[in-house]
Amino acid sequence: MKHGTRGFTLIELLVVICIIAVLTGLVTVAVVGAMKTSKVNGTQQFLNQIEGALASYQVRWGDYPPTSIDDLGGRAPNDINQGIESLVACLSSSRKGTVLFQPNEEHFANVDGDRADKNVTGWYFGDNELREYVDFFGFVIIYIHGKDFARPRAGAMKYRFYKGGEDVTVVPEQSAATKTYVNAGRYQLRSVGPDGKFGTPDDIRP
Repeated sequence: MKHGTRGFTLIELLVVICIIAVLTGLVTVAVVGAMKTSKVNGTQQFLNQIEGALASYQVRWGDYPPTSIDDLGGRAPNDINQGIESLVACLSSSRKGTVLFQPNEEHFANVDGDRADKNVTGWYFGDNELREYVDFFGFVIIYIHGKDFARPRAGAMKYRFYKGGEDVTVVPEQSAATKTYVNAGRYQLRSVGPDGKFGTPDDIRP
Protein backbone atom coordinates (compact mmCIF):
# COMPACT_ATOMS: atom_id res chain seq x y z
CA MET A 1 0.00 0.00 0.00
CA LYS A 2 1.43 3.32 -1.07
CA HIS A 3 1.37 6.25 1.24
CA GLY A 4 1.06 9.85 -0.05
CA THR A 5 3.74 12.47 0.63
CA ARG A 6 3.43 13.62 4.21
CA GLY A 7 3.00 17.40 4.62
CA PHE A 8 4.24 19.63 7.45
CA THR A 9 2.09 19.81 10.52
CA LEU A 10 1.15 23.19 11.99
CA ILE A 11 3.59 22.69 14.87
CA GLU A 12 6.46 21.91 12.50
CA LEU A 13 5.69 25.02 10.46
CA LEU A 14 5.67 27.14 13.61
CA VAL A 15 9.02 25.70 14.67
CA VAL A 16 10.54 26.51 11.26
CA ILE A 17 9.14 30.05 11.40
CA CYS A 18 10.57 30.54 14.90
CA ILE A 19 14.00 29.32 13.79
CA ILE A 20 13.98 31.67 10.80
CA ALA A 21 12.91 34.58 13.05
CA VAL A 22 15.73 33.86 15.51
CA LEU A 23 18.33 33.60 12.74
CA THR A 24 17.06 36.85 11.17
CA GLY A 25 17.29 38.57 14.54
CA LEU A 26 20.85 37.37 15.07
CA VAL A 27 21.90 38.54 11.60
CA THR A 28 20.25 41.93 12.16
CA VAL A 29 22.00 42.40 15.50
CA ALA A 30 25.34 41.46 13.91
CA VAL A 31 24.83 43.87 11.00
CA VAL A 32 23.77 46.74 13.28
CA GLY A 33 26.75 46.07 15.55
CA ALA A 34 29.14 46.04 12.61
CA MET A 35 27.72 49.32 11.29
CA LYS A 36 28.07 50.94 14.70
CA THR A 37 31.68 49.76 15.00
CA SER A 38 32.42 51.05 11.53
CA LYS A 39 31.01 54.49 12.40
CA VAL A 40 32.97 54.60 15.67
CA ASN A 41 36.19 53.76 13.81
CA GLY A 42 35.37 56.27 11.09
CA THR A 43 34.75 58.99 13.67
CA GLN A 44 38.04 58.16 15.40
CA GLN A 45 39.92 58.51 12.12
CA PHE A 46 38.07 61.74 11.32
CA LEU A 47 39.10 63.25 14.67
CA ASN A 48 42.69 62.16 14.00
CA GLN A 49 42.58 63.95 10.65
CA ILE A 50 41.34 67.13 12.33
CA GLU A 51 44.18 66.82 14.84
CA GLY A 52 46.68 66.67 12.00
CA ALA A 53 45.17 69.82 10.49
CA LEU A 54 45.30 71.53 13.90
CA ALA A 55 49.01 70.75 14.18
CA SER A 56 49.57 72.39 10.78
CA TYR A 57 47.43 75.37 11.80
CA GLN A 58 49.49 75.87 14.96
CA VAL A 59 52.71 75.86 12.92
CA ARG A 60 51.24 78.35 10.45
CA TRP A 61 49.63 80.74 12.94
CA GLY A 62 51.47 80.08 16.23
CA ASP A 63 48.32 79.07 18.09
CA TYR A 64 45.23 76.93 17.75
CA PRO A 65 41.85 78.29 16.57
CA PRO A 66 39.95 80.20 19.28
CA THR A 67 36.73 78.93 20.82
CA SER A 68 34.72 81.92 19.60
CA ILE A 69 34.03 83.52 16.23
CA ASP A 70 34.26 86.88 18.03
CA ASP A 71 37.96 86.25 18.64
CA LEU A 72 38.45 86.06 14.86
CA GLY A 73 37.04 89.54 14.36
CA GLY A 74 33.57 88.45 13.30
CA ARG A 75 30.25 88.30 15.02
CA ALA A 76 28.06 85.22 15.41
CA PRO A 77 24.30 85.76 15.75
CA ASN A 78 24.02 83.24 18.60
CA ASP A 79 26.10 81.37 21.17
CA ILE A 80 25.47 77.85 19.86
CA ASN A 81 28.31 75.65 18.54
CA GLN A 82 30.76 78.53 18.53
CA GLY A 83 33.84 76.43 19.19
CA ILE A 84 33.41 74.06 16.27
CA GLU A 85 32.21 76.89 14.01
CA SER A 86 35.42 78.77 14.77
CA LEU A 87 37.46 75.62 14.10
CA VAL A 88 35.80 75.09 10.71
CA ALA A 89 36.32 78.74 9.80
CA CYS A 90 40.03 78.52 10.63
CA LEU A 91 40.85 75.17 9.02
CA SER A 92 38.92 76.20 5.88
CA SER A 93 40.94 79.39 5.42
CA SER A 94 43.18 79.85 2.42
CA ARG A 95 45.20 82.62 4.00
CA LYS A 96 48.93 82.00 4.38
CA GLY A 97 48.75 78.99 2.11
CA THR A 98 46.41 76.21 1.06
CA VAL A 99 43.26 75.13 2.90
CA LEU A 100 44.35 72.89 5.78
CA PHE A 101 41.30 70.64 5.96
CA GLN A 102 38.59 70.00 3.40
CA PRO A 103 36.51 66.93 4.30
CA ASN A 104 33.64 65.46 2.30
CA GLU A 105 30.36 67.39 2.25
CA GLU A 106 28.61 64.89 4.53
CA HIS A 107 30.87 66.01 7.38
CA PHE A 108 29.51 69.57 7.29
CA ALA A 109 26.33 70.83 8.91
CA ASN A 110 24.76 74.05 10.14
CA VAL A 111 22.32 72.75 12.73
CA ASP A 112 21.52 76.18 14.17
CA GLY A 113 21.24 77.81 10.73
CA ASP A 114 23.40 80.83 11.57
CA ARG A 115 25.58 83.07 9.44
CA ALA A 116 28.49 85.37 10.22
CA ASP A 117 28.34 89.05 9.35
CA LYS A 118 31.32 88.50 7.02
CA ASN A 119 33.84 85.91 5.85
CA VAL A 120 36.20 86.33 8.79
CA THR A 121 38.99 83.93 7.79
CA GLY A 122 38.87 83.89 3.99
CA TRP A 123 37.25 80.44 4.01
CA TYR A 124 36.64 78.73 0.69
CA PHE A 125 32.85 78.45 1.08
CA GLY A 126 30.75 80.58 -1.24
CA ASP A 127 28.65 82.08 1.56
CA ASN A 128 28.88 83.29 5.16
CA GLU A 129 27.23 80.28 6.82
CA LEU A 130 28.85 79.16 10.07
CA ARG A 131 29.35 75.47 9.48
CA GLU A 132 30.17 72.68 11.92
CA TYR A 133 32.00 69.40 11.46
CA VAL A 134 29.85 66.36 12.18
CA ASP A 135 30.97 62.81 12.97
CA PHE A 136 29.93 59.58 11.24
CA PHE A 137 26.73 59.54 13.31
CA GLY A 138 25.79 63.02 12.09
CA PHE A 139 26.44 64.69 15.46
CA VAL A 140 28.29 68.01 15.82
CA ILE A 141 31.85 67.69 17.13
CA ILE A 142 33.01 69.66 20.18
CA TYR A 143 36.06 71.92 20.08
CA ILE A 144 37.45 74.00 22.97
CA HIS A 145 40.68 76.04 22.97
CA GLY A 146 42.96 75.47 25.98
CA LYS A 147 42.67 79.06 27.20
CA ASP A 148 39.01 78.41 27.95
CA PHE A 149 39.53 75.32 30.10
CA ALA A 150 39.87 76.96 33.50
CA ARG A 151 37.33 79.73 32.95
CA PRO A 152 34.99 78.64 30.17
CA ARG A 153 32.93 81.43 28.66
CA ALA A 154 29.26 80.50 28.89
CA GLY A 155 28.65 81.88 25.41
CA ALA A 156 31.17 79.50 23.89
CA MET A 157 30.15 76.29 25.68
CA LYS A 158 26.62 75.77 24.41
CA TYR A 159 26.16 72.98 21.85
CA ARG A 160 23.33 71.59 19.76
CA PHE A 161 24.41 68.25 18.34
CA TYR A 162 21.72 67.82 15.67
CA LYS A 163 18.85 69.77 14.14
CA GLY A 164 15.95 69.98 16.55
CA GLY A 165 18.11 68.78 19.44
CA GLU A 166 18.31 70.34 22.87
CA ASP A 167 20.97 72.94 23.69
CA VAL A 168 23.57 71.46 26.05
CA THR A 169 26.30 73.22 28.02
CA VAL A 170 29.58 71.31 27.69
CA VAL A 171 32.56 71.51 30.01
CA PRO A 172 36.27 70.87 29.40
CA GLU A 173 37.27 67.32 30.29
CA GLN A 174 39.43 66.60 33.34
CA SER A 175 41.46 63.52 34.20
CA ALA A 176 39.65 61.37 36.76
CA ALA A 177 42.98 60.44 38.36
CA THR A 178 44.73 63.83 38.55
CA LYS A 179 41.83 66.30 38.24
CA THR A 180 43.87 68.22 35.66
CA TYR A 181 42.57 69.26 32.27
CA VAL A 182 43.03 66.81 29.44
CA ASN A 183 45.42 68.18 26.79
CA ALA A 184 46.10 71.23 28.95
CA GLY A 185 47.43 74.28 27.14
CA ARG A 186 46.28 73.05 23.74
CA TYR A 187 42.68 72.11 22.91
CA GLN A 188 40.03 69.44 23.35
CA LEU A 189 38.30 67.71 20.47
CA ARG A 190 35.45 65.31 21.11
CA SER A 191 32.56 63.42 19.55
CA VAL A 192 29.51 62.56 21.64
CA GLY A 193 29.52 59.09 20.07
CA PRO A 194 26.66 56.79 19.07
CA ASP A 195 24.19 57.96 21.72
CA GLY A 196 24.50 61.65 20.81
CA LYS A 197 24.81 62.62 24.49
CA PHE A 198 27.64 64.61 26.03
CA GLY A 199 29.69 63.10 28.84
CA THR A 200 28.65 59.47 28.48
CA PRO A 201 31.06 56.49 28.25
CA ASP A 202 30.75 56.19 24.46
CA ASP A 203 32.19 59.66 23.77
CA ILE A 204 35.01 59.48 21.22
CA ARG A 205 38.31 61.35 21.34
CA PRO A 206 41.34 61.51 19.02
